[in-house]
Amino acid sequence: MKSKKTKWIIGGIAIGVCVGSYFLFFSSPKSNEPTYNAFTLKPLDPLLLKGEIKAAQTQDIYYDQTFGTIANIPVKNEQEVKKDDNVLNYQNGEAQTRADQQQRAVNKSNLSAQQASQNLARAQARYNEAQATLEQARVAADREADPDKKEELKSKFEQQKSESASLNNEMIQAQQAVDLANTEAVDETAMLETEQGKVSSVVNATIDGVALVNEAGKKSLETPLIQILSKTKQVKGTVSEYDLNKLKTGQEVSVTSIGSNQSAQGKISNINQLPNSKAGTESEIPVYEFTVEGDFSWPYGSSVQVSMAKPQLIIPEKAIVTKDQQTFVFVYKNGQALKTEVKLKEVDGGKQVESGLSEGVKIISNPDQALTDKAEVQVLEND
Repeated sequence: MKSKKTKWIIGGIAIGVCVGSYFLFFSSPKSNEPTYNAFTLKPLDPLLLKGEIKAAQTQDIYYDQTFGTIANIPVKNEQEVKKDDNVLNYQNGEAQTRADQQQRAVNKSNLSAQQASQNLARAQARYNEAQATLEQARVAADREADPDKKEELKSKFEQQKSESASLNNEMIQAQQAVDLANTEAVDETAMLETEQGKVSSVVNATIDGVALVNEAGKKSLETPLIQILSKTKQVKGTVSEYDLNKLKTGQEVSVTSIGSNQSAQGKISNINQLPNSKAGTESEIPVYEFTVEGDFSWPYGSSVQVSMAKPQLIIPEKAIVTKDQQTFVFVYKNGQALKTEVKLKEVDGGKQVESGLSEGVKIISNPDQALTDKAEVQVLEND
C-alpha cells in the first residue's frame, strides 16, 4: 500500500516537471518580446516670462531750483492733459531783482543814445552851415577881379575850408558815439529780456496723457514732481540670457494679467541688446528687457505674464537613426514599429521636424540595431 502511494507521488512530480517545462520553453518567446519606450510628438511648452504694464510714453518733470520757487501747479493728480498744456509755474525773486536793475541800465543807455543823437544833429547842423559859408567864399574869390582882394578872399576860403574839415571830424565822431550808444542800448535791452524771461517760467506737457502729481517731488530732486503717462500702454518684460535667442522682433505673444487673469494679444516691438545692470554678485544671470505692444487695459504697474508659443516639434537625439544617408525614426502604430524618413534641422540645441512627421504620432525613443521596419513590438509609453 505504501509502495503504491509512493508511485503516485513520483508520478505527480514527473507530470509537474513536464508541464512546467512546456510553459518554460513554449511560452517564453512571447514574454521575451523586446520592450521599447515611446512618446507622443507634440509642441514644446510655451515660454513664460514676467512683465509689467507701463506707459508707452512718459514725461518726468523734476523740481528745478534754478528756475526759482514753485508758484503753482495748475493740474491735479490724475488729471488728463494735452500736449502743450501748462502743468507747472515758477517764480524767481532773484531774477526779478536783476531785471529791475537791468531796467535801470536800459534807461541809462537809452538816455545816452538819445543825447548822442542830439549831439550828432548839432554837429551835422554846424557842418552844413560851414559848408554853405565855404561855398560862398569860393564863389566870391572866383568872381573878384582885383588881385589883392582876390588873394585875401582865397585866404579866407582856405581858413573856412579848414574849419569845415574840423567840423566834419566832429560829425564823424558824433556818429560813432551814436552807433556805440545804440549798440549798448540794444545789448542792455537784450540782457533785460533775458532776466525778465527768468522771472517766471512755465513748464508744458510734451505728450497727451494723465498727470500724476507727487508732492514729495518738492523736497527730493530725485523724485518726479509731475509724471505724465500716455494712455497708450505697453508691456516691459525681462528674459534671461538663456532664453534671449528665443525672442524675435515682431513675434506674436499672449499677455495675461496676474490680477484679473484676463488675456490680450501683443507683439514684441523691441529687444534690448544690453543686459540690465546687475544688482547682485557676478554670478547673477544677466537679464534683458523687451517691449510688447498691444491693446492693454490693465492699470499701470500691473504684473503680467508673457506667453510665447513654441509650435516646433522637437525630437531627442536618441530617437533618430541615420543609415545609408537616410535619417529616420520608428513610429509606433497598432503594435508595430514603422520606419519613417524625416527631415530635421538644428534648433536651440535640438532637432526640429521640418517634414515627415506630424503632431500626435507616437515615436519610439530608444530604438536599437535589432529594431526593423514593421516589427511587432511592445512599448512603454512615457507621456
